[in-house]
Amino acid sequence: MSTETSSRVKQSFLAGSLTSSAGVFLAKAIGLFYVIPFTALAGEKNMIFYSAPYTYYNVLLQISSAGLPYAIAAIVAKYVTRNDYKTVMLIRRLSTAILSVSGFLMAMVFILISKPLATAILGSQATGLDISQMRTCFMILAIALFLVPILYSYRGFYQGMKELRVYADSQVLEQVARVAALLGLGYVTVRILRFNSIWAVYMAILATSIGALCAILFYSRFDRRHIGAIARTARAQETPAVRRNDILKELFAFGLPYLFAAILGNSQTLINTNFFVPTMTKLGMQYDTATLIYGIIEVQCDKLTSIPQVLGAGFSVGIVPYMTTALETRNMKDLRRYVRECLDTVLYIGVPICFCLCVLSRPIYCVMYGNANLDYGAQALSYAALLAIVTTITPVCSSMMMTLHLRKESIFYLLIGFVVKCATFYPVIRMIGYPGAIISSVLCSCTIIYLCLGKIKNRYGATYGQTVVRLFKMILGCMAMNGVFALIELAGFTFNTASRLVCLGQLALVGIAGMIVYISVTAAMKVPQAVFHKSMKQLIGGVFRRR
Repeated sequence: MSTETSSRVKQSFLAGSLTSSAGVFLAKAIGLFYVIPFTALAGEKNMIFYSAPYTYYNVLLQISSAGLPYAIAAIVAKYVTRNDYKTVMLIRRLSTAILSVSGFLMAMVFILISKPLATAILGSQATGLDISQMRTCFMILAIALFLVPILYSYRGFYQGMKELRVYADSQVLEQVARVAALLGLGYVTVRILRFNSIWAVYMAILATSIGALCAILFYSRFDRRHIGAIARTARAQETPAVRRNDILKELFAFGLPYLFAAILGNSQTLINTNFFVPTMTKLGMQYDTATLIYGIIEVQCDKLTSIPQVLGAGFSVGIVPYMTTALETRNMKDLRRYVRECLDTVLYIGVPICFCLCVLSRPIYCVMYGNANLDYGAQALSYAALLAIVTTITPVCSSMMMTLHLRKESIFYLLIGFVVKCATFYPVIRMIGYPGAIISSVLCSCTIIYLCLGKIKNRYGATYGQTVVRLFKMILGCMAMNGVFALIELAGFTFNTASRLVCLGQLALVGIAGMIVYISVTAAMKVPQAVFHKSMKQLIGGVFRRR
């Protein structure tokens, strides 16, 4: 491969992954800001009814999809590389049928087990009304369990075709439709019809299905314009498609490890959902306080920490077709480069964001959610910021392991992480209080990252020396940024947490000053130039050209 071609491949990989990240970011940003009016409609005490069902929904959604979205993407990319479009079309038909049927069956299961799940989550102190409301949330969410796997069939197919822009666009559309329905229906039911505030939660959960349906319609329109060319190429192909049974075996051989990985990857939230409230009440906390803090950690803090986590989601999507192609062509040099570039890019963008979430946790939480429960929220967010950076890297590592045919090892490492979470959950909570639930998740993720990167290094010769050096320079940039925050505070500047609007303006100015220092310091050490393969002049020029 020539230097020029290699450069184009590097840029296309980074561009594709960053495009995916941008789509997820916009979707998450929309999701972040809806929480403010949604919390006003539903009330903080009802957040547990909103967040808890999604823990089980995510697990059952992964079971119903059997890990097929990533499997579809990888296998489609594989056969596109071989110019075998008959097999590509066969994969499309089989995956759509499987995901439609499995989604319907899992929705029925979700409805049937809704009552025992609701009882288990809320614990022995819950009232009959609480259990009934939680069960209703489960039953409404079952609709999404049918629709979302169908959406996944489209996304997996076009991800494998490297149509990452449409992948990102569909995510934004889905989130816009979801938030519009969530706030619109919530406002009508609670403010106009004067229903109980729990109806805002019901409408928010129903909005998940509405968003998925809109994204399906978007893909259907895109599909009508683009599938014809692929189908014509398939009809013109002289060689036959791979046998149906062989494709099914390949789909499930690739997809089932993703399924187990996804379930184990959700283990942190599963343990928090099942044991946080019972554990805290056992240790002497009031039931209402325990459910309130659970909602703060799993909804308010989770929305804020999802900002850096979009990088993990974007690169997990973007890396699959490119790494699959590198494996198919046995281009180990590019493969190792993709590993390094994933880690470097995610860290360079994610580290300063998580640092700001930690050191500015109080004003950030105040701006987003007001002064109510500010002490709980600020403390939880400061710990959650540390979790954010490791949970940004973890899905990237797992996705690389799966794509690089290290599936058994990946599942085993996730299982070890699950054991670490279980083993540390109660002792750490008993030691430091409710933040222990977050710290135990940090220990779990760190274990997974260490094991995954070590395995990739041993199998494919990936090296991380340059990444470690760059990470050290990024930390120096964060320390310089913190120095700016300290100087501003020393000059007598304090955040006005009495007014959210004033605090927002102050926070924006301080944040911009900090990020300018971070970029300047790291640029002086040539970090962004090495990560993005461009000079600072080119990077700045690119920003202004986009404007």
